[in-house]
Formats: sequence, structure tokens, C-alpha cells
Amino acid sequence: MLKFFKMQGLGNDYIFIDNMTNEYSYDFSLLAKKLSRRSFCIGSDGLVEIAQSQTCDCKINIFNSDGTKATMCGNATRCVAFYLYQKTHKKKLTIQSDKKTLICKILKVNSNSAIVQVDMGEANIYKVKDFDIVDVGNKHCLQFVDSFNFNIKKLGKNINQNFVDGINVEFVKVLSSNKVRVKVFERGSGITKACGSGACAVAYYCNKIKKLNKKIKIILINFFNHIQIFN
Repeated sequence: MLKFFKMQGLGNDYIFIDNMTNEYSYDFSLLAKKLSRRSFCIGSDGLVEIAQSQTCDCKINIFNSDGTKATMCGNATRCVAFYLYQKTHKKKLTIQSDKKTLICKILKVNSNSAIVQVDMGEANIYKVKDFDIVDVGNKHCLQFVDSFNFNIKKLGKNINQNFVDGINVEFVKVLSSNKVRVKVFERGSGITKACGSGACAVAYYCNKIKKLNKKIKIILINFFNHIQIFN
């Protein structure tokens, strides 16, 4: 019998499987594709295997809803940190992803939720063709818009065709020097309510290139992130 649980961070919902004892030997890519179908199964933006790590509190293997592997995920990482806190009561945790080790701090705990801070580490900005890319451990293509009066799904898919492995796309509308609105098309999952790593990518680019403030409020579909840039 497969044991799993659901958690969400800012509306990003994932299926989590605690496999730290190596109890399960499933093809998690195939499992993600089957279980993530909304209306037909559990439904989610993807599946996360929580595995044992030799150097950190755990390792996470992230699979998008289409079964493709993701190198990291900010909101899923925050969920795993809260899950580990409930088991260990540690307020500072290290979580290993495919690309980097993320340091998480539990700032506030309620009965069934928590405010979790993640140190995303360094980011890099570069261009591919005419696209602005920000790498925060996974890659994000930023598109600045004056309005959202367009088909996000269609344009997100079109942009993905320019990248062999696809890419996360953030459509960004600047509202003020410390506030932006973002809509997300994630590689392997499509339109999602939020993207934690994407929010960090947007904040970093807006600060470094657009000269916005270091503290930025990022409004997503129904939620918001507060991001602070550190040199």
C-alpha cells in the first residue's frame, strides 16, 4: 500500500511520498503522471519523493504532473520543511535538491500550517536567443507585459518550444517600485497558482535590471510572496 499526503504552498499543491526508509521502489515519474490528473485521480501540480540524504535532513526528487523531472521547487521545498519540522521540531533544516542545497527556516507555526523561509542561494541572469532567463537552481523565462489580456497557456507553450527541455515562464506586470503581478506557466505542469522559485527569479531580475526595490511584493493568482534580495 502506497502512503502519501497532500500539501500546498501558495496554491502549489503536490503529492508527497516519504521514502526515507527506501520502502518504495516505484517509477515515480510514471506515478506522478498517473496520480496528478485532476478530476480523474488525486490531482496535483506534481509529485515529490522525500528521500534520505547523507549530508542534509532529506533529499527531494520532484516530478512534474507530466512525469518530467524538475531540478527544484521552492514551494514544494517549503512544504517538505514543514513536514520535517512536524516530525523533528527542528526550526532550521537543510534540503537537498538536484541542483543545490536549500536552507529552510520555520518562522511561524499554526495548527496545520507554517510560514517557511527558504534561502534560494545565488541567481544568474543571461539571454537565450531574445529571451531573458534567470537561473535560481531551475530556469525561468521572464516576459514583461502591460496587461494579461492574452492566452497564457498558448503563449507559454509557444515559448517552451524554443527550449529543448522546456522552461518555466513568468509573465510579469510591474505595478510600482516594490510590487509586481505575475502569472505562471510551469514546465511540465502548465498554468499553476504560484511558483516559489519563479517569484524569486522575478524579484531578482526586477531588482538588478529594472531597478526595483530589494523588498518586492509579488502578487500571484490568489496569493502573494514577499521577496527580499540580499547581495
